[in-house]
Amino acid sequence: MKLTDKNSEIRIYQSVWKNTFYAICCLAFAIVGYLIIINPSTKWPTKIFGGLLNMIFFGGASALFFAMASHKRIRRIPFLIIYADRLGIYKQRNGDYHTINYADVKKFRLVKIHSSKMIAVDYKTAPLIHKFDGASDLKQNIMNFNFNEIGAIENIPVHNLTMKGKDICDILNRRLNCWQVRPAE
Repeated sequence: MKLTDKNSEIRIYQSVWKNTFYAICCLAFAIVGYLIIINPSTKWPTKIFGGLLNMIFFGGASALFFAMASHKRIRRIPFLIIYADRLGIYKQRNGDYHTINYADVKKFRLVKIHSSKMIAVDYKTAPLIHKFDGASDLKQNIMNFNFNEIGAIENIPVHNLTMKGKDICDILNRRLNCWQVRPAE
């Protein structure tokens, strides 16, 4: 987390140690795949499905985790940027930030789905309808699934960050409350 005085923004990064741990775990599975391949008593279907595909999948995942962690660390790319009037969420696929304006949000709440912690974004009615209508069919199906599971169409994963999810949620709700009070004055 980094607080800058200029814009009063809070930058929250992904945890390098957790990404490295995930990469090492994937590498361990890839090594098991290699051991399956070099074992002379293993039948060829097991070598292909249990060894080769294991090495390709987990070896690739390990390389991807290392590459993403290194890239974000070297370029100092924060996952979340909390501003006074909006929230920016880094999208790896596009290399830019998805913005959530506080004007569109009722509240943020911490939810737990299985072992993953997320912050659910509860939108106001008009922005909710606008987001849903402007989305593609696939995105609408994902939004429906999210709404049925957690009661919100959008959520922010917070299980792999340098700050605890509860603290992030509290900061977001404080900023949201400050922003909602300010326009009324």
